[in-house]
Amino acid sequence: MNTTPAQPPPQRKQFLLLLAIFTLPVLAAYAVYFLFPGLRPTGTTNYGQLVAPTARPLPAFDLRDADGKPAVAGLFKGKWSMVYVGAADCAQACQTEIYLSRQVRTSLALNARRLQRLYIASDAQSLAAAKALFPPTEHPDLLLLADAGTPGSRAADFFQPGQPDALYMVDPLGNWFMLYPPKADQNADFKGIGKDLKKLLNQSQVD
Repeated sequence: MNTTPAQPPPQRKQFLLLLAIFTLPVLAAYAVYFLFPGLRPTGTTNYGQLVAPTARPLPAFDLRDADGKPAVAGLFKGKWSMVYVGAADCAQACQTEIYLSRQVRTSLALNARRLQRLYIASDAQSLAAAKALFPPTEHPDLLLLADAGTPGSRAADFFQPGQPDALYMVDPLGNWFMLYPPKADQNADFKGIGKDLKKLLNQSQVD
């Protein structure tokens, strides 16, 4: 009598091999994450501060241009956005951040078109003053808008408790996900923000 155990068909062997290839890494990652928490990675490679605990969808802000007309529909959709929320007066720190945002965007070269810069003034009067500070000849891509929302629904209410003079990053789906508080070293900010944005744009599928 032949007692040799039956061998699984070749197709089954291939299936079991593929199953092992795809499941073992998952099981290993599960074991490391849940059974050995001390081995979890704790560092991040981004220069900016991620919004915690998760990205926040932007509400429908009431933003107006210098003529009092509402901003275009879908303003924050389809592009990466770098937003500055201005106070009543754009002092030196404010002007420095707007200049920095221009230099960072310029450094993106061909990808610069995928990033829009927005300055949200606190009211129409502040918007007029900002337009004088940032003329189109020097900031042709900077979109200046006034916040006409009611208290509690304004851009400043939403982005708080962010630090004053921070740059806020919004993804192409309209989610605030990162901020860049100003630092004393402008050169470090320029390099760090630029590195973050180049990485985001290279990984993003949104053109």
